[in-house]
Amino acid sequence: MTQDLPQPGAVKAYSAPDAADVRELLLDWCGALPEDADDAVAALAALDADAVEGADRRYQSIVADMGGTQWIPWPRSPEAHPLLGLFPVLAAVPDMLAFHRAHGVDEDLSRKVLADLGEKLRLNRRLHGHAALDVAPWFTRHLRGSLYQLGRLQFGVEGPGPKPFAGMHIRGEGGPLTREAVRESVEWAMEFFPAAFPDRYAGPDDLEFVCESWLLDPRLREWLPERSNIPGFGALFDLQGEGDPAGNRSDLWRFVFGRTEDTPVEDLPGDNTLQRSVMAGIKAGVTWQNRRGRLNLHRLAL
Repeated sequence: MTQDLPQPGAVKAYSAPDAADVRELLLDWCGALPEDADDAVAALAALDADAVEGADRRYQSIVADMGGTQWIPWPRSPEAHPLLGLFPVLAAVPDMLAFHRAHGVDEDLSRKVLADLGEKLRLNRRLHGHAALDVAPWFTRHLRGSLYQLGRLQFGVEGPGPKPFAGMHIRGEGGPLTREAVRESVEWAMEFFPAAFPDRYAGPDDLEFVCESWLLDPRLREWLPERSNIPGFGALFDLQGEGDPAGNRSDLWRFVFGRTEDTPVEDLPGDNTLQRSVMAGIKAGVTWQNRRGRLNLHRLAL
């Protein structure tokens, strides 16, 4: 996969972040933990020539396709440099900000985009016990200006063609997933995207909202209490296609239990209602699945 990335400096000179840049961006822009900022500064100093070249080539893939609607499949970071993917992401922040300004996106929204990076660093620390960024390619759309945090939800310009759909994503630290919060986010998106991308969306009627997540598995309604917001969220969507019969252990282990996929079932925590409900389903033989659905705006009275 590395061979598919542009060569170093192919598009634009790679301005590698220095220690001060790394610390400022992580603490002031991303809301990262101080220990993650400290470890990132140490990791930056430990990069060898091959790792720096790898960071450069990843950066080139971002700036080569600003505004792109697909995630870029970066190679996995080498074991010796678990934060390698972080540095091209940070180096591309000025490019993201320039793209945002050109599309009328203010700095407050830019900061909300980057807050996801601090969250994923915290999740990696819980998963692995040390600083890492195992989902660095996820941020290749943030930095290219095609994903935004609008209230409770993230929305991405996704899919091929001149009028991409609006993908919906749910940050784990975003707060309660209430119907009111979802409605406010969708209303914001219906205003934001036609204003920021008039060449793609003539108006709110042009927007099709699509989500793919374990949160849309309709069987959750049978296991979660009625007061839970999750079944209510799933009920807002018209499901498309069938779920993978093999299920989606990776996302469930990661986002529900905060554990790596190789963690045995008996070692999973049951600290909250969601964990206990999902675990009850697992023990009953339920293979939880990602499902894809189209948001039914009428169910939000929109």
